[in-house]
This record gives sequence, C-alpha cells and structure tokens, in this order.
Amino acid sequence: MRESSADEQLELQRKAKGKRPYYFSNPDVDKLLSMIMALTGELAIARDRIDTLERVAAAKELFSSEDIENFELDAKALEARASRHRQLLREVNRIIIGELEDLEEADEEDYSAIVEQVEYDDR
Repeated sequence: MRESSADEQLELQRKAKGKRPYYFSNPDVDKLLSMIMALTGELAIARDRIDTLERVAAAKELFSSEDIENFELDAKALEARASRHRQLLREVNRIIIGELEDLEEADEEDYSAIVEQVEYDDR
C-alpha cells in the first residue's frame, strides 16, 4: 500500500457533507469555535514537533537554541513556509469558505431554475 505524500494529504477534500450541527443559539459562535478548535489542533501538533526536534537535537548535541535563533532561511524555505501558512489559513477559514461556496452554488441553481422557467413557460 502506497503512503500519501504530505502535499497529497493537504489536497484532500476538507468540506463535510450535510448540514453542520449547531451547539449555540448564534451560528456565528459555532463557526468561531470551529475555527479556534482548528487552530488549537494545529498549534498542538506544531508544539509536539518542536518539542521532539529540540529533544533529539539536545540528545545528539546537534545544535543549540542560539543556533536556531540565528538561522536564516533561503528563498526556497521561505516559499515552503508561505505555502504552509496559506494552507493553514484555508483550513482555519474552511467553514466560511464552505458557506460561501454553498451560497454560490445556490445562486447558480436559482439562476438556472429561472432561466429554465422562462425558456419553457407555456404562456
């Protein structure tokens, strides 16, 4: 069985099917909570990875905290970070983006229905 690359995993469909359950009387609070939970999950993963890296580096005496602070990224690394930042923003904002997509689809369906009604009206 072939393992997916990180890029392939990022491209997976992230929009859930069906109606979103609401827990608060104001649906905007639910949206905000979903965004905060997505960020919290991302932060927890990032902190775990940083902790692991620091522990491995310390155990192998690879580099110091000062080395990390003074390190300068090249253009390729900066672009990779920018790409990850964009992906994170898409993930955090996916609930809003999903609603906008639903509205656009509904508008297209309404427009198509109106055109069909006008074209086939038997007046």
